[in-house]
Amino acid sequence: MQKYHRTRKRTSQSLLKQSYPSLSEPFREKLTNGVTVIGESIPSVESIAVGVWVNFGSRDEKKDENGLTHLIEHMVFKGTEHFTAEELVGTIEGRGGYINAFTTKEYSCYYAKVFRDELESTIRVLSDLVIFPLFRKSDLQNERKVVLTEMQEVYDDPEDWGMDFIEEKIFQDNPLSMPIIGKASTLRSFEAEDLRKFHRKKFTADRMVISIAGNFERSALMDLTHKYFSPLPKSSRIFIRNKPLSGRSHNCTVRRDVGKQGHLILGAVAPGLDDTRRYAASMVGVILGEGSSSRLYKSVREKDGLAYSIYSYGSTYADTGVMGIYACTSIGDFARAEGRIHETIAEFVKNGPTTAEVRSAKAQLKAGIIFSLENLWDRASLFARDELYYGAKTKFSESLDSIERVTEAEISEAANSLQRANLTSVKILPNSARGITGRKKNSMSGRQTIKAARRSRSV
Repeated sequence: MQKYHRTRKRTSQSLLKQSYPSLSEPFREKLTNGVTVIGESIPSVESIAVGVWVNFGSRDEKKDENGLTHLIEHMVFKGTEHFTAEELVGTIEGRGGYINAFTTKEYSCYYAKVFRDELESTIRVLSDLVIFPLFRKSDLQNERKVVLTEMQEVYDDPEDWGMDFIEEKIFQDNPLSMPIIGKASTLRSFEAEDLRKFHRKKFTADRMVISIAGNFERSALMDLTHKYFSPLPKSSRIFIRNKPLSGRSHNCTVRRDVGKQGHLILGAVAPGLDDTRRYAASMVGVILGEGSSSRLYKSVREKDGLAYSIYSYGSTYADTGVMGIYACTSIGDFARAEGRIHETIAEFVKNGPTTAEVRSAKAQLKAGIIFSLENLWDRASLFARDELYYGAKTKFSESLDSIERVTEAEISEAANSLQRANLTSVKILPNSARGITGRKKNSMSGRQTIKAARRSRSV
């Protein structure tokens, strides 16, 4: 008898399935200890993409724990109770597969892409990574150096560092302000026993989702997940995140060695995944700065060549988010480019989008969902994220319908909300640049942070 419980999805999406046949619903089952297994069997392919998501990230850490989740992501690959470091990687890569991991502010993920015949060996390796890591003192000493190097690498990249720094300013006094990788002083304080205690407390069955897409048999998968994941205990505590307060506006000029270019990052609080207004807010970002047809690209780059790189981006969390704009330009053009960006935003807020812009933004957002479903790993990731954020409901098909229903008026209101939120501005300028624009409020020379959510750990 199989020792797990079935859960069923009850939604009616026939019209969407007629339009998008690839939108089949994944199955969901739960092991007796609370681990959720979600996936889709696709017999027409020869491979499998599978990952273990742990519903805990840097925003769930205390200040003196900041960076532990990311450090554990590194350390599990140094050896487990049943595999050496070489065996962990060799079991997957030696048979043509790929294994990796990453950490975000709200979860970490350990995943592999393999041929269909390697299902059991892959499930066994992934289970050992998340259940039985050794956390040896000698390994910690070496890996600490690696993470410190990783910190410096991102500090040397003003684009990555600036996006991390602006969230630190927007979410002050909330754990979302903390960098995923932690800080050098905290990292140096961690001992092997700190990792063991943190791992025992946070890596529990009720926080884990196994998501898979590819060529496998469902019954075989459930037997394997029960076999290898049943040792995981369930937490006795209910996991609740503290919602951040409204962000505050800050303006900072940072002077450091960045060559002869200036970097401008603007950001404001945006709706989170729990807010249906996020669709309209996403369209504001698309219209303003996504792709060569966007307003900022046309006005800042194409019209007068004021910047080579300019785009909008978004960081979306369970209960809040950030909409941002990034631009890199020469020091001689910095002030003009900054002025043009603000003019473009103001004109959009005043007059709203055109009908053609709305149509294009909807097409781009829907394409992002549909295209992701054509890749096994993206598909498994989408299933897992929906499970983590929405429970036993799949949202990708509902998202398509929600995107289509957004009106021009709702996009205009989202743009007005962005203006009312007050943009936070971070300017990163060369040490030699004087009198460009703004007032120097905070020098961050020597600070080491990272936007680790954008980087996968290289095994």
